[in-house]
Amino acid sequence: MVYNIYIIDYEVSCMIVSGISLVLEGGGMRGMFSAGVFEAFMQKELIFPHIVGVSAGACNIVSYMSQQPLRTRRVIQNFVGDKRYCSLSNWLRTRSLFGFDFILKELPQNLLPFDYEAFRKYPGQLYVGTTDVITGKPVWYTQGDMDKDFLPLRASASLPFFAPVVTIGGHKLLDGAIVEPIPISKSIADGYQKFVIVLTRNAGYRKKHPVPQYLLRLVYKHYPKLWETMARRPDLYNDQLAFAEQLEQDGKAVIIRPTVPLKIGRLDQKPQQLLKLHDHGIECGLAKFHEIMQLYRK
Repeated sequence: MVYNIYIIDYEVSCMIVSGISLVLEGGGMRGMFSAGVFEAFMQKELIFPHIVGVSAGACNIVSYMSQQPLRTRRVIQNFVGDKRYCSLSNWLRTRSLFGFDFILKELPQNLLPFDYEAFRKYPGQLYVGTTDVITGKPVWYTQGDMDKDFLPLRASASLPFFAPVVTIGGHKLLDGAIVEPIPISKSIADGYQKFVIVLTRNAGYRKKHPVPQYLLRLVYKHYPKLWETMARRPDLYNDQLAFAEQLEQDGKAVIIRPTVPLKIGRLDQKPQQLLKLHDHGIECGLAKFHEIMQLYRK
């Protein structure tokens, strides 16, 4: 398969699909599917005025916003096997399995340069969801809240048990997907009624098992609201998924998700499987283009 690589001039050639909010699920390394979908959006020169993402969805959307085609694919090709990217040694040293200093600083600033200027000029608004471990409620950040260290992205992608709590201002934060796994409610609160929703699980998937309470109480003994929220996480996820599917049935949303059950887990580091999933995302994104256009014209 051959992919076109080009940079878009926002003022000349892109199409801003006004009235549509782009909603992004997380999923750890399954987010390579979403990254592929974003490549399809770049090929079709689609610009979404409103983007709401959590965890891996939020992390992977930034290369779409900076209009750097295949950048995320190159990260996987060249660095996913690097111990600095994800390893037990990272966790022993920093209590984070993922090396966020490497991923969010060394990679974009030195090894695979990120276009911060294009990111800042993106003609739309990004909202990154995090979970406040004190209140159990979501806290939202925009691209305007991010310096070159991408601290809100670090917080949004900090998985419970696999990363430490991140402090921003007066908030102590973890993974945004804890409380808003499919953050459609933020888009609705901001006034949107049409949605493109990118999921990282195939149709028919439902979350079944909560994290054991004894483990939450042991590791997060100072954060009882976090226990309560995570105990409800299967229901939260399944309810938000059912709502997304109902919006699709009502003609108010286009859902893009893998067409086959995934064999890749949240923490998988198998480069060839991840690249295959990324390219499957491109295929699925391109296949949904006409549906997105139909939604836009309604």
